[in-house]
Amino acid sequence: MDELYSIMRDLLEVEYNQKALLYVLRTIETAYSSEREEDAKSIANSTKYYLKALQEELRAAIDKLDLYIVRSAEKH
Repeated sequence: MDELYSIMRDLLEVEYNQKALLYVLRTIETAYSSEREEDAKSIANSTKYYLKALQEELRAAIDKLDLYIVRSAEKH
């Protein structure tokens, strides 16, 4: 059961980070609206890095969940 709680914490962390990414994307929108292209490029590059990190976190959490399910199935 502790493993499930750990996985849920990981998934909640990913959810939080997705909300942060949404904030970054809204900032990009504002930068483009105000014609500050250099700022927008910088923010876009940061967003790409952040998105890759989120994908890795999500992939790790899903792998942990899959492993837990397999182990639980083997016990029964």
